[in-house]
Amino acid sequence: MPSPRELWQDYHFLTEEMSKFLVRNDIDLFFELMNQREKIQAELDSCEDDYKRTAEGKSLLEAIRMTNQGIGHRLQFMLNQAKQQETVSNAYDGYGERPVGNRLDQKS
Repeated sequence: MPSPRELWQDYHFLTEEMSKFLVRNDIDLFFELMNQREKIQAELDSCEDDYKRTAEGKSLLEAIRMTNQGIGHRLQFMLNQAKQQETVSNAYDGYGERPVGNRLDQKS
């Protein structure tokens, strides 16, 4: 089993990669990386982790926190865009159609 230091470095690497692929709008790869990161998190939870108390560990955790914050902002932006697109799409639903209840045999 890898050491906590190696696990945290892998976790940091995956977090950085997640950020890159989110910016590229490659959501499938983003979720794949997120799943890999969750597996590392499970390993970290099951081991004795003194690394995060060291100066190097604290620095790495701060970098991870900042990247996670950027990912959160980007995801919120994407959610807002999707909501706006849905609102516009819903506004055009039914545009140009006849209102319900018009008689088909009505003479013009």
